[in-house]
Amino acid sequence: MKKGMAVLMAAIMAFGIGTSAFAEQAAPEVHTASTTQDVAKMYRVPHELTVNLKSGQAKLDGQSKSLDKPILKEGRVYVPLRTLRATGAAKSVTWIPASKQVKMVMNSEINPPFQELVFQVGSDKVYSVDGVAIQDIKIPQPFISRGVTYVPIRALTYLGISPETVNQQVSLKWSNKVIERLQPKWETDKESTTFTVLYEKDLYTPQILTPLSGGAWGGGNDGAKVIEKNISLDGRTYNRIQFTLNLRPGPNPLKLTAISVGDKNLTVFRKVADESSTPVQILEEGKNYIAFDKPTTGYVRIPKGSTIETNGRILAKNDKFDQLTFSIQKYNENAANSFDIFHEINSVKVPIKDQSFKGSLKLQDKGYYLITVYSPAYIPALEYGPTSTGWAEFIVEVY
Repeated sequence: MKKGMAVLMAAIMAFGIGTSAFAEQAAPEVHTASTTQDVAKMYRVPHELTVNLKSGQAKLDGQSKSLDKPILKEGRVYVPLRTLRATGAAKSVTWIPASKQVKMVMNSEINPPFQELVFQVGSDKVYSVDGVAIQDIKIPQPFISRGVTYVPIRALTYLGISPETVNQQVSLKWSNKVIERLQPKWETDKESTTFTVLYEKDLYTPQILTPLSGGAWGGGNDGAKVIEKNISLDGRTYNRIQFTLNLRPGPNPLKLTAISVGDKNLTVFRKVADESSTPVQILEEGKNYIAFDKPTTGYVRIPKGSTIETNGRILAKNDKFDQLTFSIQKYNENAANSFDIFHEINSVKVPIKDQSFKGSLKLQDKGYYLITVYSPAYIPALEYGPTSTGWAEFIVEVY
Protein backbone atom coordinates (compact mmCIF):
# COMPACT_ATOMS: atom_id res chain seq x y z
CA MET A 1 0.00 0.00 0.00
CA LYS A 2 1.17 3.50 -0.56
CA LYS A 3 2.77 5.18 2.46
CA GLY A 4 0.75 8.35 1.96
CA MET A 5 -2.50 6.42 2.21
CA ALA A 6 -1.19 4.58 5.25
CA VAL A 7 -0.36 7.79 7.09
CA LEU A 8 -3.74 9.28 6.22
CA MET A 9 -5.49 6.17 7.49
CA ALA A 10 -3.55 6.34 10.75
CA ALA A 11 -4.45 9.98 11.29
CA ILE A 12 -8.15 9.38 10.67
CA MET A 13 -8.39 6.26 12.78
CA ALA A 14 -6.38 7.62 15.66
CA PHE A 15 -9.13 10.03 16.61
CA GLY A 16 -12.30 8.11 16.99
CA ILE A 17 -13.08 5.68 14.17
CA GLY A 18 -11.84 2.71 16.18
CA THR A 19 -10.70 -0.71 15.04
CA SER A 20 -11.87 -4.30 15.20
CA ALA A 21 -9.03 -4.99 17.63
CA PHE A 22 -11.10 -3.40 20.39
CA ALA A 23 -13.48 -5.57 22.39
CA GLU A 24 -17.07 -4.72 23.24
CA GLN A 25 -18.00 -2.98 26.46
CA ALA A 26 -18.29 -6.24 28.38
CA ALA A 27 -14.63 -6.87 29.15
CA PRO A 28 -13.47 -10.50 29.49
CA GLU A 29 -11.29 -11.85 32.25
CA VAL A 30 -7.98 -10.01 32.62
CA HIS A 31 -5.20 -12.18 31.23
CA THR A 32 -2.23 -10.54 32.88
CA ALA A 33 -0.02 -10.94 35.90
CA SER A 34 -2.33 -8.95 38.18
CA THR A 35 -6.08 -8.39 38.40
CA THR A 36 -5.75 -4.69 37.59
CA GLN A 37 -2.66 -3.84 35.61
CA ASP A 38 -1.82 -0.17 35.24
CA VAL A 39 0.69 -0.27 32.41
CA ALA A 40 1.18 3.50 32.31
CA LYS A 41 0.36 6.89 33.81
CA MET A 42 -0.32 10.11 31.91
CA TYR A 43 0.06 13.42 33.72
CA ARG A 44 1.16 17.02 33.48
CA VAL A 45 4.21 18.61 35.09
CA PRO A 46 3.44 22.38 35.11
CA HIS A 47 6.22 24.97 34.96
CA GLU A 48 6.28 28.73 35.33
CA LEU A 49 9.05 31.25 34.79
CA THR A 50 8.52 34.73 36.23
CA VAL A 51 10.86 37.64 35.53
CA ASN A 52 10.62 41.22 36.79
CA LEU A 53 11.25 43.67 33.94
CA LYS A 54 12.87 46.25 36.21
CA SER A 55 15.01 44.20 38.57
CA GLY A 56 15.56 41.18 36.34
CA GLN A 57 14.80 38.89 39.27
CA ALA A 58 13.76 35.51 37.86
CA LYS A 59 12.15 32.47 39.41
CA LEU A 60 11.58 29.10 37.80
CA ASP A 61 8.89 27.07 39.59
CA GLY A 62 9.40 29.29 42.64
CA GLN A 63 13.20 28.90 42.74
CA SER A 64 15.50 31.84 42.02
CA LYS A 65 17.39 31.59 38.76
CA SER A 66 19.99 33.78 37.05
CA LEU A 67 18.81 34.57 33.50
CA ASP A 68 18.98 37.29 30.86
CA LYS A 69 15.99 39.50 31.56
CA PRO A 70 13.32 40.41 29.00
CA ILE A 71 13.36 43.80 27.27
CA LEU A 72 10.48 46.24 26.84
CA LYS A 73 10.71 47.84 23.39
CA GLU A 74 8.09 50.07 21.78
CA GLY A 75 5.47 48.76 24.17
CA ARG A 76 6.22 45.11 23.47
CA VAL A 77 8.02 42.59 25.64
CA TYR A 78 10.84 40.58 24.08
CA VAL A 79 12.58 37.60 25.68
CA PRO A 80 16.00 36.06 25.00
CA LEU A 81 15.56 32.76 23.21
CA ARG A 82 18.40 31.17 25.16
CA THR A 83 16.31 31.65 28.30
CA LEU A 84 14.07 28.84 27.07
CA ARG A 85 17.09 26.56 26.83
CA ALA A 86 18.15 27.45 30.35
CA THR A 87 14.69 26.58 31.72
CA GLY A 88 14.50 23.21 29.96
CA ALA A 89 11.52 24.23 27.85
CA ALA A 90 13.71 24.14 24.75
CA LYS A 91 15.83 21.12 23.91
CA SER A 92 18.23 23.22 21.88
CA VAL A 93 18.76 26.79 20.65
CA THR A 94 21.09 27.07 17.66
CA TRP A 95 22.41 30.35 16.22
CA ILE A 96 22.99 30.29 12.43
CA PRO A 97 25.29 33.27 11.79
CA ALA A 98 25.22 33.19 7.97
CA SER A 99 21.47 33.84 7.85
CA LYS A 100 21.06 35.51 11.26
CA GLN A 101 18.59 32.86 12.26
CA VAL A 102 17.89 30.99 15.46
CA LYS A 103 16.63 27.42 15.29
CA MET A 104 14.47 26.33 18.24
CA VAL A 105 13.85 22.68 19.10
CA MET A 106 11.40 22.30 21.95
CA ASN A 107 11.23 19.63 24.63
CA SER A 108 9.07 16.90 23.07
CA GLU A 109 7.06 16.42 26.28
CA ILE A 110 5.60 19.91 25.89
CA ASN A 111 4.02 18.68 22.65
CA PRO A 112 3.77 22.22 21.23
CA PRO A 113 2.00 23.30 18.03
CA PHE A 114 5.45 23.42 16.40
CA GLN A 115 8.22 21.17 17.71
CA GLU A 116 10.83 23.10 15.72
CA LEU A 117 10.81 26.70 14.47
CA VAL A 118 13.28 29.14 13.00
CA PHE A 119 13.25 32.88 13.81
CA GLN A 120 15.17 35.38 11.70
CA VAL A 121 16.56 38.65 12.97
CA GLY A 122 14.84 41.56 11.20
CA SER A 123 12.04 39.40 9.73
CA ASP A 124 8.39 39.34 10.75
CA LYS A 125 8.05 35.78 9.46
CA VAL A 126 8.48 32.46 11.27
CA TYR A 127 10.04 29.58 9.36
CA SER A 128 9.91 25.80 9.41
CA VAL A 129 13.24 23.96 9.56
CA ASP A 130 13.20 23.49 5.79
CA GLY A 131 13.27 27.27 5.32
CA VAL A 132 9.64 27.79 4.30
CA ALA A 133 7.79 30.71 5.90
CA ILE A 134 4.77 29.48 7.86
CA GLN A 135 1.60 30.82 6.32
CA ASP A 136 -0.54 33.34 8.22
CA ILE A 137 2.02 33.90 11.00
CA LYS A 138 3.52 37.38 11.43
CA ILE A 139 5.40 38.61 14.49
CA PRO A 140 7.21 41.78 15.57
CA GLN A 141 10.75 41.46 14.25
CA PRO A 142 13.34 39.70 16.45
CA PHE A 143 16.51 41.69 17.12
CA ILE A 144 19.98 41.35 18.62
CA SER A 145 21.14 43.34 21.64
CA ARG A 146 24.62 42.85 23.13
CA GLY A 147 24.99 39.55 21.35
CA VAL A 148 21.65 38.16 22.56
CA THR A 149 18.72 37.39 20.24
CA TYR A 150 15.30 38.52 21.43
CA VAL A 151 11.84 37.54 20.15
CA PRO A 152 8.41 38.92 21.10
CA ILE A 153 6.84 36.86 23.87
CA ARG A 154 3.63 36.32 21.92
CA ALA A 155 5.64 34.29 19.40
CA LEU A 156 6.25 31.74 22.16
CA THR A 157 2.64 30.53 21.89
CA TYR A 158 3.67 28.65 18.74
CA LEU A 159 6.20 26.79 20.91
CA GLY A 160 3.66 25.69 23.51
CA ILE A 161 4.34 28.48 26.00
CA SER A 162 1.65 30.75 27.41
CA PRO A 163 3.02 34.29 28.03
CA GLU A 164 1.58 37.07 30.17
CA THR A 165 2.79 40.48 31.38
CA VAL A 166 1.17 42.16 34.41
CA ASN A 167 2.63 45.13 36.34
CA GLN A 168 6.17 44.74 35.00
CA GLN A 169 6.09 41.01 35.79
CA VAL A 170 6.57 38.61 32.86
CA SER A 171 5.17 35.11 33.27
CA LEU A 172 5.82 32.17 30.95
CA LYS A 173 3.83 29.00 31.61
CA TRP A 174 4.05 25.58 30.02
CA SER A 175 3.65 21.97 31.03
CA ASN A 176 5.38 18.73 30.21
CA LYS A 177 2.89 15.99 29.30
CA VAL A 178 4.43 12.81 30.64
CA ILE A 179 3.63 9.21 29.74
CA GLU A 180 5.28 7.10 32.41
CA ARG A 181 5.39 3.44 31.39
CA LEU A 182 4.90 1.26 34.45
CA GLN A 183 4.99 -2.00 32.49
CA PRO A 184 6.16 -1.51 28.91
CA LYS A 185 6.12 -5.24 28.09
CA TRP A 186 4.10 -8.24 29.18
CA GLU A 187 3.12 -11.72 27.99
CA THR A 188 -0.08 -13.75 27.75
CA ASP A 189 -1.15 -17.10 26.31
CA LYS A 190 -4.67 -15.79 25.64
CA GLU A 191 -6.17 -14.38 22.45
CA SER A 192 -6.76 -11.02 24.12
CA THR A 193 -5.30 -8.87 26.85
CA THR A 194 -6.91 -6.43 29.26
CA PHE A 195 -4.99 -3.62 30.92
CA THR A 196 -5.54 -0.20 32.43
CA VAL A 197 -4.03 3.26 32.12
CA LEU A 198 -4.12 6.05 34.69
CA TYR A 199 -4.52 9.52 33.24
CA GLU A 200 -4.76 12.89 34.94
CA LYS A 201 -8.39 13.90 34.72
CA ASP A 202 -7.86 17.19 32.87
CA LEU A 203 -6.06 15.42 30.00
CA TYR A 204 -7.78 14.03 26.93
CA THR A 205 -8.84 10.38 27.17
CA PRO A 206 -5.99 8.00 26.26
CA GLN A 207 -6.09 5.98 23.06
CA ILE A 208 -4.40 2.75 22.03
CA LEU A 209 -3.22 2.33 18.44
CA THR A 210 -2.20 -0.94 16.82
CA PRO A 211 -0.11 -1.38 13.65
CA LEU A 212 -1.94 -1.94 10.40
CA SER A 213 -0.48 -3.18 7.17
CA GLY A 214 1.50 -0.69 5.12
CA GLY A 215 3.03 1.15 8.08
CA ALA A 216 -0.13 2.80 9.39
CA TRP A 217 -1.46 2.73 12.93
CA GLY A 218 -5.16 2.57 13.72
CA GLY A 219 -7.33 2.50 16.80
CA GLY A 220 -8.65 4.92 19.38
CA ASN A 221 -10.67 4.26 22.51
CA ASP A 222 -13.76 2.55 21.09
CA GLY A 223 -14.69 -0.30 23.42
CA ALA A 224 -12.55 1.10 26.23
CA LYS A 225 -14.24 2.20 29.43
CA VAL A 226 -13.38 4.40 32.37
CA ILE A 227 -13.68 2.07 35.37
CA GLU A 228 -12.65 4.46 38.15
CA LYS A 229 -12.61 8.23 38.60
CA ASN A 230 -11.06 10.83 40.92
CA ILE A 231 -8.17 8.70 42.13
CA SER A 232 -5.79 10.69 44.38
CA LEU A 233 -2.18 9.74 43.71
CA ASP A 234 1.17 11.58 43.87
CA GLY A 235 -0.58 14.92 44.40
CA ARG A 236 -2.73 14.58 41.28
CA THR A 237 -6.24 13.37 40.46
CA TYR A 238 -6.50 10.52 37.97
CA ASN A 239 -9.08 8.48 36.13
CA ARG A 240 -8.46 4.84 35.22
CA ILE A 241 -9.41 3.57 31.76
CA GLN A 242 -9.51 -0.09 30.76
CA PHE A 243 -8.68 -1.47 27.31
CA THR A 244 -9.24 -4.96 25.94
CA LEU A 245 -7.46 -5.90 22.71
CA ASN A 246 -7.42 -8.95 20.52
CA LEU A 247 -3.89 -10.12 19.80
CA ARG A 248 -1.96 -11.59 16.92
CA PRO A 249 0.40 -14.45 17.76
CA GLY A 250 3.87 -13.29 18.77
CA PRO A 251 4.77 -9.64 19.42
CA ASN A 252 1.98 -7.05 19.42
CA PRO A 253 3.34 -3.50 19.46
CA LEU A 254 0.93 -0.89 20.83
CA LYS A 255 1.08 2.89 20.84
CA LEU A 256 -0.34 4.70 23.86
CA THR A 257 -1.30 8.27 23.02
CA ALA A 258 -3.75 11.10 23.64
CA ILE A 259 -4.45 14.41 21.96
CA SER A 260 -1.78 16.98 22.95
CA VAL A 261 0.25 14.41 24.90
CA GLY A 262 2.53 12.54 22.50
CA ASP A 263 2.94 8.77 22.51
CA LYS A 264 4.90 5.85 23.96
CA ASN A 265 5.22 2.27 22.75
CA LEU A 266 4.11 -0.83 24.63
CA THR A 267 4.48 -4.50 23.62
CA VAL A 268 2.32 -7.52 24.41
CA PHE A 269 3.70 -10.93 23.46
CA ARG A 270 1.12 -13.63 22.79
CA LYS A 271 2.47 -17.16 23.26
CA VAL A 272 0.81 -19.87 21.16
CA ALA A 273 1.15 -23.48 22.36
CA ASP A 274 -1.09 -25.05 19.69
CA GLU A 275 -0.55 -23.58 16.23
CA SER A 276 -3.58 -25.37 14.81
CA SER A 277 -5.87 -23.37 17.11
CA THR A 278 -5.08 -20.13 15.28
CA PRO A 279 -6.68 -19.81 11.82
CA VAL A 280 -5.56 -17.51 9.02
CA GLN A 281 -7.13 -14.15 9.80
CA ILE A 282 -9.59 -13.19 7.08
CA LEU A 283 -10.06 -9.44 7.29
CA GLU A 284 -13.46 -7.81 7.02
CA GLU A 285 -12.91 -6.78 3.38
CA GLY A 286 -11.89 -10.31 2.42
CA LYS A 287 -14.67 -12.38 4.00
CA ASN A 288 -16.67 -12.65 0.78
CA TYR A 289 -13.68 -13.07 -1.49
CA ILE A 290 -10.95 -15.44 -0.25
CA ALA A 291 -10.48 -18.82 1.45
CA PHE A 292 -7.16 -20.53 2.29
CA ASP A 293 -6.17 -24.17 1.94
CA LYS A 294 -2.51 -23.40 2.78
CA PRO A 295 -1.24 -22.30 5.15
CA THR A 296 -3.73 -24.11 7.35
CA THR A 297 -3.04 -21.90 10.38
CA GLY A 298 -2.56 -18.22 11.08
CA TYR A 299 0.66 -18.87 13.01
CA VAL A 300 3.37 -20.69 11.10
CA ARG A 301 6.73 -21.74 12.59
CA ILE A 302 9.49 -22.66 10.14
CA PRO A 303 13.29 -22.98 10.14
CA LYS A 304 15.17 -20.16 8.41
CA GLY A 305 15.47 -20.58 4.67
CA SER A 306 12.25 -22.62 4.46
CA THR A 307 9.43 -22.11 1.99
CA ILE A 308 5.75 -21.56 2.84
CA GLU A 309 3.22 -22.88 0.34
CA THR A 310 0.18 -20.67 -0.21
CA ASN A 311 -2.93 -21.72 -2.09
CA GLY A 312 -6.67 -21.26 -1.90
CA ARG A 313 -9.83 -20.12 -3.61
CA ILE A 314 -11.37 -16.85 -4.75
CA LEU A 315 -15.04 -16.87 -3.77
CA ALA A 316 -16.37 -14.27 -6.19
CA LYS A 317 -15.87 -13.83 -9.90
CA ASN A 318 -14.54 -10.51 -11.18
CA ASP A 319 -12.69 -9.79 -14.41
CA LYS A 320 -10.29 -7.54 -12.48
CA PHE A 321 -9.23 -10.36 -10.15
CA ASP A 322 -5.86 -11.07 -11.76
CA GLN A 323 -3.42 -11.49 -8.86
CA LEU A 324 -2.88 -11.30 -5.12
CA THR A 325 0.00 -9.51 -3.44
CA PHE A 326 1.63 -11.08 -0.38
CA SER A 327 3.37 -8.31 1.60
CA ILE A 328 6.16 -9.66 3.84
CA GLN A 329 6.75 -7.33 6.79
CA LYS A 330 9.44 -8.10 9.37
CA TYR A 331 9.01 -7.11 13.01
CA ASN A 332 11.69 -4.72 14.27
CA GLU A 333 11.22 -3.81 17.91
CA ASN A 334 14.01 -1.22 17.79
CA ALA A 335 12.87 0.65 14.67
CA ALA A 336 13.71 4.34 14.87
CA ASN A 337 10.45 5.22 13.12
CA SER A 338 7.23 3.70 14.47
CA PHE A 339 5.98 3.27 10.88
CA ASP A 340 8.77 0.71 10.41
CA ILE A 341 8.03 -1.58 13.37
CA PHE A 342 6.60 -3.94 10.77
CA HIS A 343 8.81 -3.11 7.78
CA GLU A 344 8.06 -4.51 4.35
CA ILE A 345 11.10 -6.43 3.11
CA ASN A 346 9.48 -8.02 0.07
CA SER A 347 6.21 -8.50 -1.79
CA VAL A 348 5.26 -11.52 -3.86
CA LYS A 349 2.71 -11.50 -6.68
CA VAL A 350 0.59 -14.66 -6.87
CA PRO A 351 -1.57 -15.07 -10.00
CA ILE A 352 -5.28 -15.92 -9.87
CA LYS A 353 -6.44 -18.51 -12.39
CA ASP A 354 -9.88 -20.12 -12.56
CA GLN A 355 -10.71 -18.51 -9.23
CA SER A 356 -7.77 -20.22 -7.53
CA PHE A 357 -4.31 -19.10 -6.47
CA LYS A 358 -1.07 -20.93 -5.73
CA GLY A 359 2.35 -19.62 -4.78
CA SER A 360 5.17 -19.76 -2.24
CA LEU A 361 7.11 -17.50 0.12
CA LYS A 362 10.71 -17.99 1.28
CA LEU A 363 12.05 -16.41 4.47
CA GLN A 364 15.78 -16.42 5.11
CA ASP A 365 16.27 -14.69 8.46
CA LYS A 366 15.11 -15.46 11.99
CA GLY A 367 12.36 -13.28 13.41
CA TYR A 368 8.64 -12.60 13.31
CA TYR A 369 6.86 -11.68 10.09
CA LEU A 370 3.42 -10.26 9.36
CA ILE A 371 2.18 -11.52 6.01
CA THR A 372 -0.64 -9.40 4.61
CA VAL A 373 -2.54 -10.63 1.58
CA TYR A 374 -3.72 -7.76 -0.61
CA SER A 375 -6.55 -8.05 -3.10
CA PRO A 376 -6.33 -7.33 -6.83
CA ALA A 377 -6.64 -3.65 -7.71
CA TYR A 378 -10.40 -3.50 -8.20
CA ILE A 379 -11.58 -0.72 -5.86
CA PRO A 380 -12.20 2.63 -7.64
CA ALA A 381 -10.15 5.54 -6.29
CA LEU A 382 -10.14 8.94 -8.01
CA GLU A 383 -6.66 10.00 -6.93
CA TYR A 384 -4.74 6.74 -7.46
CA GLY A 385 -6.90 4.78 -9.88
CA PRO A 386 -8.11 1.26 -8.95
CA THR A 387 -6.55 0.21 -5.65
CA SER A 388 -6.20 -2.84 -3.43
CA THR A 389 -7.26 -3.65 0.10
CA GLY A 390 -6.15 -6.15 2.72
CA TRP A 391 -8.01 -9.47 2.50
CA ALA A 392 -6.14 -11.67 4.97
CA GLU A 393 -3.08 -11.95 7.20
CA PHE A 394 -1.03 -14.49 9.11
CA ILE A 395 2.09 -14.54 11.29
CA VAL A 396 5.28 -16.46 10.58
CA GLU A 397 7.98 -17.17 13.15
CA VAL A 398 11.31 -18.11 11.60
CA TYR A 399 13.68 -19.88 13.99
